[in-house]
This record gives sequence, C-alpha cells and structure tokens, in this order.
Amino acid sequence: LAVPGIAAFTKLRADGLKEMRTSTSTTLDDLNDSEGGTTKFVRRAADLFGSSSSDAARDASLFEAPTVIRYEAGQVLKPHFDANRSAATEDANRGGQTLATLLVYLNDVEEGGLTRFGKLPANTMGADSEETKLTVQPKLGDALLFFPADASGTFDERTEHEGCPAVDEKWIARIWRHTVRVPPPYGLAEEALAKI
Repeated sequence: LAVPGIAAFTKLRADGLKEMRTSTSTTLDDLNDSEGGTTKFVRRAADLFGSSSSDAARDASLFEAPTVIRYEAGQVLKPHFDANRSAATEDANRGGQTLATLLVYLNDVEEGGLTRFGKLPANTMGADSEETKLTVQPKLGDALLFFPADASGTFDERTEHEGCPAVDEKWIARIWRHTVRVPPPYGLAEEALAKI
C-alpha cells in the first residue's frame, strides 16, 4: 500500500512542477577543465560567500551543481520558493535548507523575462516603471543574489519569486547554496571540488 501511495505522490509532484516551469535546463557538473567557464563560475560563487582560495572547495561543497536554464518566448517559472519549510526532511539528501540563490543573467533581455518578487515592494527611487513589486530586468553579466532562508535555516516567505513570461529568449545560470555538503548527484563530486 505504501509503494503505490509514494508513486502517486511522486507523479503528482512531477506533474505540478511541469505546469510550474516551462523552461528547459541542464546541470553543469563536469569541472574537468580547471580554467573552464563552469569551474570559474563555481569559484567566483564561492568567492562571493567570502571564501579564501584554500576554503573555496569546502564552500563549493555546499552548492548544488550549477544549472543553466533557457526560457523561450512564452515560457515561465510560476511563483515559487527556493527554500522549504520542511527542508530538514524533504531536502536532507541534497544539503538541507537552501540558504542562498545566485542567478547570473547570460544575455540581455529587452522584453519580458523579468524576475519578480511578488511579496517585496518595488524600489521606486528614480524609476519610471509602473511596477509595484521588486523586479529585475535580465542584463548580460548581472548577478542576483538573495537569501530564501536566514543563516540558521529559517524560511523567508518574502522571497517568493517568479520568472515572468519571456518575450525575448532568456538564459540564466543558477547556483543554490545549502546548509551542509550537497552530495552527488545533486552536488559536485570530490574530483570536481578538487579543481576549485
């Protein structure tokens, strides 16, 4: 009885995710080239969290493997949270609570594709936008770092966000930082971390 129930629950969650996210993505977990783009991205992300060169691999062990996401015209990511109120249980096998999200925009997006935080007010200083919620317009090379949970792992519901419908194609790279080591296949293998 338990196995059919688990299978039904898993299918229900997978179907819900398909409706929520219409983009395509791939995980970048191969860091064979120590000077390659993925390795540099992970190293720079570790630097962002204050790592010294000797601590970069330790800090990168808290990351899920980087993911590149492509949004074509009309594709979205509906409002969601990166952290989880039940992270200690539901995310135990992938590093526990998500403490930080790093998004790097890989292209300029002239129209559509905003990242919107629906529970945070817009910064209206000097803005001529009519947007009432905090939004980020994707620009090549810009990074967005936010904290879906505090340092102790407490969920922050204000960080609910979405990828608004793309008009122009949008590409992003994402790293999630967790509370403890993220083991493969979600995190980077020891061989990859040694190249950081």
